[in-house]
Amino acid sequence: MTDPIVKTVDVNCSAAHAFEVFVTRISDWWPLDGHAVSAASGKPAQSVTIEPRVGGAVYETMHDGGRADWGKVLEFEPGRRLAMTWHPGNNADAPTRVEVEFADAGGKTRVTLTHSEWEVWGAEAAAKRGNYDSGWDYVFGERYAGAIAA
Repeated sequence: MTDPIVKTVDVNCSAAHAFEVFVTRISDWWPLDGHAVSAASGKPAQSVTIEPRVGGAVYETMHDGGRADWGKVLEFEPGRRLAMTWHPGNNADAPTRVEVEFADAGGKTRVTLTHSEWEVWGAEAAAKRGNYDSGWDYVFGERYAGAIAA
């Protein structure tokens, strides 16, 4: 079994605001020039969208206006929790899972991202996990946390 990736940031805002920034303002902080399907073509994506409901799509609008599906929303509890399948640029039939929890922590909010279910990658699981481990440090730990601070 490959252990999940768990990343935590404490942000100076309410859980409701932290959730809103994660979901509805994701294109403002997601690194569209390097962590997107479009980046493989050397061009930044236009946007990333999380449709705010269970069953909603998670997708990228590519540099040329095309759509690249990244996953599907599994759980949607505004201000508390978001869970989604995760397969940007990969096989949609074998997604991993990303879950983000938002908890009030004495005037701040603790946001915890857990990326799991690496077993779908078989022999490649450890390598894929390693790439995402450092990727989430940047995307979640720096970009998302920075967007809250801004």
